[in-house]
Amino acid sequence: MRRLLVCSMMMAFLLGTGSAFAQNDITSKYRSTMIPRFVQYVQISSMSDTNAEWMTPGQEKMANVLYEEVKQFGFPTHFSQDKYIYVNIPSNLKDRQAPVLGLSAHYDTTPDIIGENIKPQVITHYDGQPIVLQNNHVIDFTSDPYLQKMVGKTIVTSDGTTNLGADDKAGVTILMTLLQTLAENPTIPHGPIQVVLTPNEDVGRSAERLDLNYYNPDYAFDFDAGVNGELITGNFSAEGVIVTAFGVNGHQSYAAENGYRNSADPIALITKKVARKRNLPNYSTGREGYIEPHHFEYNPKENTHSVDFRLRYFNQKDGKRWHKRLERAAQRAADKFGVEIEMQITKQYENVAYGVKPEAYNLLIQATQEAGVTPNPKEERAGTTSAMIMAKHGFGGYTIFTGQNNPHAFTEWLSEEDMFKAYKVAFNLVKHTAQMNASK
Repeated sequence: MRRLLVCSMMMAFLLGTGSAFAQNDITSKYRSTMIPRFVQYVQISSMSDTNAEWMTPGQEKMANVLYEEVKQFGFPTHFSQDKYIYVNIPSNLKDRQAPVLGLSAHYDTTPDIIGENIKPQVITHYDGQPIVLQNNHVIDFTSDPYLQKMVGKTIVTSDGTTNLGADDKAGVTILMTLLQTLAENPTIPHGPIQVVLTPNEDVGRSAERLDLNYYNPDYAFDFDAGVNGELITGNFSAEGVIVTAFGVNGHQSYAAENGYRNSADPIALITKKVARKRNLPNYSTGREGYIEPHHFEYNPKENTHSVDFRLRYFNQKDGKRWHKRLERAAQRAADKFGVEIEMQITKQYENVAYGVKPEAYNLLIQATQEAGVTPNPKEERAGTTSAMIMAKHGFGGYTIFTGQNNPHAFTEWLSEEDMFKAYKVAFNLVKHTAQMNASK
């Protein structure tokens, strides 16, 4: 029978076999701390909420726990009113100035699936058999081919009644373990390091109240990607466009005399002209973008209809082309139906590739390879904290694997080995940026 262990911070942790790393280096010393730390974090409910003004009580609790832990490391730390946790580690280099290394992760979990009362199941020496969770949820080689590489190793799942919260408690675990490593080994050479743990990533707001006085690095890396060396080096640019038609109230039977104007017809025309079949998400793969009328709203008192379009694109020319299409369709509807049309555009996240320094890529590839991992660069059809920072503040950053699998699902699971390897990548980034010279 498969061995399931529900961990606590006081429980001894048994590592799975098959590690490719020698146990005599400094990072191996901290490997055994990572799963107990992760298990502690995921048991704190920290779901974000699209309807919250800003912070949910669960996120606030999570932030307080992390802040109290960070304070023990002794680094200059700022806990903002908006519950961002900033850690600024001064350089200990005597002979030169190195670039500022920035590392980030988010501590909220998605509101799209149950994330309260999480009961993590730690499976040591996984035997390769299907993992049967509650409510008939199953994780196996068919649903998750990567699971085949975990035989004999350690993984973590939920009990099937909730998600696991590895997105992004795995990233938080990695950075907190790195901070502990640097605090307990002050002779490790490093340049200036800025770390930020953010709220509200899963509702698209992690960069909204970011303070650049505390986080504005030369090279930024976010820990929030999947497994097996996955490195997000580009992503969708994303915009929300709300188009509203303002009708004119009056009795429909006397519209010819009283000037009544319907607001639904112009919105229907705009939607038809803009969201053509070939541009919908169903027909978009790879680097193709899409434009989708996501939802409609009607205000009978004001006689307004609105449509909320979602625009996604890798190529900036596509974004400009869709903007023009929207503008032409709105003008045509306004002229045809004699109504006022308003268009509001909100940048949600931006392709990080537009704002990353060229040398950052080689820095990341080297750090990944030295961790014993084959780099797997890819462009993501989504956005992360780095993409939100890029949209709001204009500097990009690559996103690094953490060991999280199947995020936002009851079958979410964590690879302990990948989480440890990602921690080694973070350590290597510290090492290699310390060997660089800061640009003047």
